[in-house]
Amino acid sequence: MTSLAHQLKRLALPQSDANLLTRSEVASLLFDPKEAASMDRSTFYALGCTGLEELLGIEPAFLEFQSTLFSPASTTLERSIQSKEVNKKLDAGISLFLTRLCPYFLLKPAHKCIEWLVHRFHIQLYNADSLLACALPYHDTNVFVRVLQLLKISDSDVKSFCLSLFVQKPGVPLSRGTLIAHCYTDLSFMDFICSLVTRSIEAYSGHSGSCSQLRVIFSFYACTIVPALDAVDRVSNTIISKLLPYVQTGLKSSLADYKAATYMIVCQLAVKVVMEASLVDSLAVHISKSLIKEPVLAKEGVGSRRSTCSPLRGSTRSWSAPCWRS
Repeated sequence: MTSLAHQLKRLALPQSDANLLTRSEVASLLFDPKEAASMDRSTFYALGCTGLEELLGIEPAFLEFQSTLFSPASTTLERSIQSKEVNKKLDAGISLFLTRLCPYFLLKPAHKCIEWLVHRFHIQLYNADSLLACALPYHDTNVFVRVLQLLKISDSDVKSFCLSLFVQKPGVPLSRGTLIAHCYTDLSFMDFICSLVTRSIEAYSGHSGSCSQLRVIFSFYACTIVPALDAVDRVSNTIISKLLPYVQTGLKSSLADYKAATYMIVCQLAVKVVMEASLVDSLAVHISKSLIKEPVLAKEGVGSRRSTCSPLRGSTRSWSAPCWRS
Protein backbone atom coordinates (compact mmCIF):
# COMPACT_ATOMS: atom_id res chain seq x y z
CA MET A 1 0.00 0.00 0.00
CA THR A 2 1.38 3.42 -0.98
CA SER A 3 1.93 6.28 1.45
CA LEU A 4 -1.03 8.13 -0.07
CA ALA A 5 -3.24 5.07 0.35
CA HIS A 6 -2.25 4.83 4.01
CA GLN A 7 -3.16 8.48 4.53
CA LEU A 8 -6.52 8.05 2.82
CA LYS A 9 -7.29 5.00 4.91
CA ARG A 10 -6.32 6.92 8.03
CA LEU A 11 -8.79 9.64 7.08
CA ALA A 12 -11.52 6.99 6.93
CA LEU A 13 -10.97 5.80 10.51
CA PRO A 14 -13.90 6.23 12.93
CA GLN A 15 -12.13 8.78 15.11
CA SER A 16 -11.70 10.99 12.04
CA ASP A 17 -15.41 10.90 11.21
CA ALA A 18 -16.82 14.42 11.07
CA ASN A 19 -20.10 13.31 12.62
CA LEU A 20 -18.30 12.77 15.91
CA LEU A 21 -17.30 16.42 16.00
CA THR A 22 -20.69 18.00 15.37
CA ARG A 23 -23.88 18.10 17.40
CA SER A 24 -26.20 19.15 14.58
CA GLU A 25 -27.00 15.49 13.95
CA VAL A 26 -26.24 12.43 16.07
CA ALA A 27 -26.43 8.78 15.03
CA SER A 28 -29.40 7.09 16.67
CA LEU A 29 -31.35 3.86 16.38
CA LEU A 30 -34.45 5.15 18.15
CA PHE A 31 -34.57 8.87 17.42
CA ASP A 32 -34.32 11.26 14.52
CA PRO A 33 -30.66 12.39 14.20
CA LYS A 34 -31.57 16.03 14.87
CA GLU A 35 -33.71 15.11 17.86
CA ALA A 36 -30.89 12.93 19.21
CA ALA A 37 -28.52 15.89 18.93
CA SER A 38 -30.67 17.86 21.37
CA MET A 39 -30.53 15.13 24.03
CA ASP A 40 -27.84 15.02 26.69
CA ARG A 41 -25.62 12.11 27.64
CA SER A 42 -27.44 11.40 30.89
CA THR A 43 -30.65 10.77 28.97
CA PHE A 44 -29.00 8.17 26.75
CA TYR A 45 -27.29 6.59 29.76
CA ALA A 46 -30.55 6.31 31.69
CA LEU A 47 -32.18 4.79 28.62
CA GLY A 48 -29.41 2.21 28.27
CA CYS A 49 -29.45 1.29 31.95
CA THR A 50 -33.21 0.86 31.84
CA GLY A 51 -32.86 -1.46 28.87
CA LEU A 52 -30.18 -3.48 30.64
CA GLU A 53 -32.31 -3.84 33.77
CA GLU A 54 -35.21 -5.08 31.67
CA LEU A 55 -32.96 -7.57 29.89
CA LEU A 56 -31.66 -8.85 33.22
CA GLY A 57 -35.23 -9.82 34.07
CA ILE A 58 -35.06 -12.18 31.08
CA GLU A 59 -31.40 -13.17 30.83
CA PRO A 60 -28.97 -13.14 33.81
CA ALA A 61 -25.98 -13.41 31.44
CA PHE A 62 -26.08 -9.63 30.97
CA LEU A 63 -25.23 -8.95 34.62
CA GLU A 64 -21.48 -8.53 34.06
CA PHE A 65 -22.04 -5.55 31.77
CA GLN A 66 -23.45 -3.45 34.61
CA SER A 67 -19.89 -2.84 35.77
CA THR A 68 -18.41 -2.24 32.31
CA LEU A 69 -20.39 -0.94 29.34
CA PHE A 70 -23.20 0.41 31.51
CA SER A 71 -21.21 1.57 34.53
CA PRO A 72 -21.13 5.22 35.64
CA ALA A 73 -17.47 5.32 34.55
CA SER A 74 -18.52 4.58 30.96
CA THR A 75 -20.19 7.99 30.71
CA THR A 76 -16.81 9.74 30.70
CA LEU A 77 -14.87 7.31 28.51
CA GLU A 78 -13.80 8.80 25.17
CA ARG A 79 -12.59 5.83 23.19
CA SER A 80 -11.09 7.89 20.35
CA ILE A 81 -8.31 9.07 22.67
CA GLN A 82 -7.77 5.75 24.45
CA SER A 83 -4.80 3.46 23.91
CA LYS A 84 -4.87 0.48 21.59
CA GLU A 85 -5.01 -1.88 24.56
CA VAL A 86 -8.01 -0.11 26.12
CA ASN A 87 -9.88 -0.12 22.82
CA LYS A 88 -9.08 -3.78 22.24
CA LYS A 89 -10.57 -4.67 25.62
CA LEU A 90 -13.56 -2.45 24.93
CA ASP A 91 -14.11 -4.07 21.53
CA ALA A 92 -14.07 -7.52 23.13
CA GLY A 93 -16.68 -6.46 25.68
CA ILE A 94 -18.92 -4.88 23.05
CA SER A 95 -18.61 -7.93 20.79
CA LEU A 96 -19.56 -10.25 23.65
CA PHE A 97 -22.51 -8.09 24.63
CA LEU A 98 -23.87 -7.87 21.07
CA THR A 99 -23.44 -11.61 20.57
CA ARG A 100 -25.45 -12.33 23.71
CA LEU A 101 -27.97 -9.70 22.68
CA CYS A 102 -28.68 -11.29 19.29
CA PRO A 103 -31.45 -13.67 20.48
CA TYR A 104 -33.23 -10.70 22.06
CA PHE A 105 -32.60 -8.19 19.28
CA LEU A 106 -36.28 -7.56 18.49
CA LEU A 107 -37.12 -6.62 22.07
CA LYS A 108 -37.44 -2.96 23.07
CA PRO A 109 -34.90 -3.29 25.92
CA ALA A 110 -32.31 -4.43 23.36
CA HIS A 111 -32.90 -1.30 21.29
CA LYS A 112 -32.40 0.87 24.37
CA CYS A 113 -29.06 -0.80 25.08
CA ILE A 114 -27.91 -0.43 21.48
CA GLU A 115 -28.89 3.24 21.58
CA TRP A 116 -26.53 3.81 24.51
CA LEU A 117 -23.69 1.91 22.83
CA VAL A 118 -24.15 3.90 19.62
CA HIS A 119 -24.17 7.19 21.50
CA ARG A 120 -21.30 6.49 23.89
CA PHE A 121 -19.02 4.04 22.08
CA HIS A 122 -19.92 4.73 18.42
CA ILE A 123 -20.35 1.02 17.74
CA GLN A 124 -21.77 1.81 14.30
CA LEU A 125 -18.25 2.96 13.39
CA TYR A 126 -15.91 0.89 15.56
CA ASN A 127 -17.88 -2.35 15.90
CA ALA A 128 -19.96 -2.41 12.74
CA ASP A 129 -19.48 -6.12 12.01
CA SER A 130 -20.55 -7.11 15.53
CA LEU A 131 -23.60 -4.88 15.30
CA LEU A 132 -24.49 -6.28 11.89
CA ALA A 133 -24.07 -9.87 13.13
CA CYS A 134 -26.43 -9.09 16.00
CA ALA A 135 -29.10 -7.85 13.59
CA LEU A 136 -28.60 -10.14 10.57
CA PRO A 137 -30.94 -12.98 11.66
CA TYR A 138 -33.71 -10.36 11.55
CA HIS A 139 -32.81 -9.10 8.07
CA ASP A 140 -36.45 -8.93 6.98
CA THR A 141 -37.49 -6.47 9.70
CA ASN A 142 -37.61 -2.70 9.83
CA VAL A 143 -35.28 -2.68 12.84
CA PHE A 144 -32.59 -4.25 10.66
CA VAL A 145 -33.09 -1.44 8.15
CA ARG A 146 -32.59 1.11 10.92
CA VAL A 147 -29.33 -0.58 11.88
CA LEU A 148 -28.13 -0.37 8.26
CA GLN A 149 -28.91 3.33 8.28
CA LEU A 150 -26.32 3.73 11.02
CA LEU A 151 -23.52 2.00 9.12
CA LYS A 152 -21.09 3.15 6.47
CA ILE A 153 -19.35 1.14 3.78
CA SER A 154 -15.82 0.09 4.76
CA ASP A 155 -13.43 -2.79 4.15
CA SER A 156 -15.98 -5.29 5.46
CA ASP A 157 -17.34 -7.42 2.60
CA VAL A 158 -20.43 -8.32 4.62
CA LYS A 159 -21.22 -4.75 5.53
CA SER A 160 -20.57 -3.52 1.99
CA PHE A 161 -22.97 -6.13 0.61
CA CYS A 162 -25.80 -5.19 2.97
CA LEU A 163 -25.25 -1.47 2.48
CA SER A 164 -25.07 -1.74 -1.30
CA LEU A 165 -28.51 -3.33 -1.27
CA PHE A 166 -29.75 -0.67 1.11
CA VAL A 167 -28.51 2.06 -1.25
CA GLN A 168 -30.31 0.39 -4.16
CA LYS A 169 -33.57 0.07 -2.22
CA PRO A 170 -33.55 2.51 0.71
CA GLY A 171 -35.77 1.52 3.61
CA VAL A 172 -36.44 -1.97 2.25
CA PRO A 173 -35.48 -4.97 4.43
CA LEU A 174 -33.05 -7.53 3.04
CA SER A 175 -35.06 -10.28 1.34
CA ARG A 176 -34.44 -13.93 2.17
CA GLY A 177 -33.83 -14.77 -1.49
CA THR A 178 -31.13 -12.13 -1.81
CA LEU A 179 -29.51 -13.29 1.42
CA ILE A 180 -29.43 -16.92 0.27
CA ALA A 181 -28.07 -16.03 -3.17
CA HIS A 182 -25.24 -14.03 -1.66
CA CYS A 183 -24.50 -16.85 0.77
CA TYR A 184 -23.40 -19.25 -1.98
CA THR A 185 -21.81 -16.64 -4.25
CA ASP A 186 -19.69 -15.05 -1.52
CA LEU A 187 -18.15 -17.67 0.75
CA SER A 188 -16.86 -15.05 3.18
CA PHE A 189 -20.52 -14.23 3.81
CA MET A 190 -21.30 -17.92 4.31
CA ASP A 191 -18.45 -18.10 6.80
CA PHE A 192 -19.81 -14.99 8.55
CA ILE A 193 -23.16 -16.74 9.07
CA CYS A 194 -21.59 -20.01 10.21
CA SER A 195 -19.26 -18.29 12.66
CA LEU A 196 -22.25 -16.42 14.11
CA VAL A 197 -23.41 -19.78 15.49
CA THR A 198 -20.10 -20.78 17.06
CA ARG A 199 -19.56 -17.31 18.54
CA SER A 200 -23.05 -17.37 20.05
CA ILE A 201 -22.47 -20.77 21.67
CA GLU A 202 -19.15 -19.58 23.06
CA ALA A 203 -20.75 -16.38 24.38
CA TYR A 204 -23.30 -18.36 26.38
CA SER A 205 -20.89 -21.07 27.48
CA GLY A 206 -21.22 -21.53 31.23
CA HIS A 207 -24.45 -19.52 31.40
CA SER A 208 -26.99 -21.93 29.94
CA GLY A 209 -26.84 -25.70 29.65
CA SER A 210 -29.22 -26.14 26.72
CA CYS A 211 -28.67 -22.68 25.17
CA SER A 212 -32.40 -22.60 24.42
CA GLN A 213 -32.17 -18.86 23.79
CA LEU A 214 -30.03 -19.60 20.73
CA ARG A 215 -32.76 -21.44 18.84
CA VAL A 216 -33.36 -18.38 16.71
CA ILE A 217 -29.66 -18.45 15.72
CA PHE A 218 -29.72 -22.16 14.89
CA SER A 219 -32.89 -21.66 12.87
CA PHE A 220 -31.37 -18.77 10.92
CA TYR A 221 -28.25 -20.89 10.30
CA ALA A 222 -30.16 -23.87 8.91
CA CYS A 223 -32.72 -21.79 7.00
CA THR A 224 -29.93 -19.93 5.21
CA ILE A 225 -27.29 -22.59 4.56
CA VAL A 226 -29.69 -25.37 3.48
CA PRO A 227 -31.49 -23.29 0.80
CA ALA A 228 -28.14 -21.89 -0.35
CA LEU A 229 -26.84 -25.42 -0.94
CA ASP A 230 -30.06 -26.28 -2.72
CA ALA A 231 -29.88 -23.22 -4.97
CA VAL A 232 -26.24 -23.48 -6.04
CA ASP A 233 -25.73 -25.33 -9.34
CA ARG A 234 -22.72 -27.25 -8.09
CA VAL A 235 -21.42 -27.68 -4.57
CA SER A 236 -17.74 -26.98 -5.11
CA ASN A 237 -14.82 -28.27 -3.07
CA THR A 238 -14.38 -24.72 -1.81
CA ILE A 239 -17.90 -24.68 -0.39
CA ILE A 240 -17.38 -28.09 1.19
CA SER A 241 -14.08 -27.07 2.78
CA LYS A 242 -15.73 -23.92 4.12
CA LEU A 243 -18.62 -25.85 5.70
CA LEU A 244 -16.80 -28.94 6.95
CA PRO A 245 -15.34 -27.43 10.16
CA TYR A 246 -18.76 -26.12 11.18
CA VAL A 247 -20.50 -29.39 10.31
CA GLN A 248 -17.96 -31.35 12.33
CA THR A 249 -18.46 -29.02 15.29
CA GLY A 250 -22.23 -29.36 15.03
CA LEU A 251 -22.15 -33.15 14.90
CA LYS A 252 -20.03 -33.26 18.05
CA SER A 253 -22.13 -30.68 19.90
CA SER A 254 -24.15 -31.60 22.97
CA LEU A 255 -26.81 -29.04 21.98
CA ALA A 256 -29.82 -30.77 20.42
CA ASP A 257 -30.90 -27.76 18.36
CA TYR A 258 -27.41 -27.27 16.96
CA LYS A 259 -27.26 -30.95 16.03
CA ALA A 260 -30.65 -30.75 14.35
CA ALA A 261 -29.54 -27.78 12.24
CA THR A 262 -26.34 -29.63 11.33
CA TYR A 263 -28.25 -32.76 10.32
CA MET A 264 -30.36 -30.68 7.95
CA ILE A 265 -27.22 -29.32 6.32
CA VAL A 266 -25.73 -32.82 6.04
CA CYS A 267 -28.94 -34.05 4.40
CA GLN A 268 -28.86 -31.25 1.84
CA LEU A 269 -25.21 -31.91 1.09
CA ALA A 270 -26.07 -35.57 0.54
CA VAL A 271 -28.71 -34.52 -1.98
CA LYS A 272 -26.20 -32.47 -3.96
CA VAL A 273 -23.09 -34.64 -3.64
CA VAL A 274 -22.57 -38.41 -3.91
CA MET A 275 -20.73 -39.58 -0.81
CA GLU A 276 -18.39 -42.51 -0.55
CA ALA A 277 -19.83 -45.60 1.14
CA SER A 278 -17.47 -45.34 4.10
CA LEU A 279 -18.60 -41.78 4.74
CA VAL A 280 -22.27 -42.73 4.53
CA ASP A 281 -21.70 -45.54 7.05
CA SER A 282 -19.80 -43.21 9.38
CA LEU A 283 -22.52 -40.57 9.25
CA ALA A 284 -25.30 -43.12 9.69
CA VAL A 285 -23.67 -44.52 12.83
CA HIS A 286 -22.93 -41.06 14.22
CA ILE A 287 -26.44 -39.76 13.61
CA SER A 288 -28.11 -42.95 14.88
CA LYS A 289 -26.20 -42.75 18.16
CA SER A 290 -27.15 -39.11 18.51
CA LEU A 291 -30.82 -39.84 17.88
CA ILE A 292 -30.78 -42.47 20.62
CA LYS A 293 -29.37 -39.89 23.03
CA GLU A 294 -31.70 -37.18 21.73
CA PRO A 295 -34.97 -38.98 20.79
CA VAL A 296 -36.71 -35.62 20.47
CA LEU A 297 -34.81 -35.05 17.22
CA ALA A 298 -36.39 -38.12 15.67
CA LYS A 299 -39.83 -36.95 16.77
CA GLU A 300 -39.25 -33.57 15.16
CA GLY A 301 -38.54 -35.16 11.83
CA VAL A 302 -34.78 -35.34 11.47
CA GLY A 303 -34.84 -39.12 11.34
CA SER A 304 -37.59 -39.09 8.74
CA ARG A 305 -35.25 -37.44 6.24
CA ARG A 306 -33.33 -40.69 5.73
CA SER A 307 -34.55 -41.01 2.15
CA THR A 308 -33.51 -37.43 1.43
CA CYS A 309 -29.96 -38.30 2.42
CA SER A 310 -29.65 -41.08 -0.14
CA PRO A 311 -26.12 -41.11 -1.60
CA LEU A 312 -27.56 -42.10 -4.99
CA ARG A 313 -28.92 -38.63 -5.63
CA GLY A 314 -26.99 -35.56 -6.74
CA SER A 315 -23.79 -35.15 -8.71
CA THR A 316 -21.21 -37.79 -9.57
CA ARG A 317 -18.50 -36.22 -7.44
CA SER A 318 -17.72 -37.88 -4.12
CA TRP A 319 -16.55 -36.98 -0.65
CA SER A 320 -13.95 -38.97 1.18
CA ALA A 321 -14.65 -40.21 4.69
CA PRO A 322 -11.45 -39.11 6.49
CA CYS A 323 -12.66 -35.50 6.58
CA TRP A 324 -15.46 -36.55 8.93
CA ARG A 325 -13.63 -38.56 11.52
CA SER A 326 -14.39 -37.39 15.04
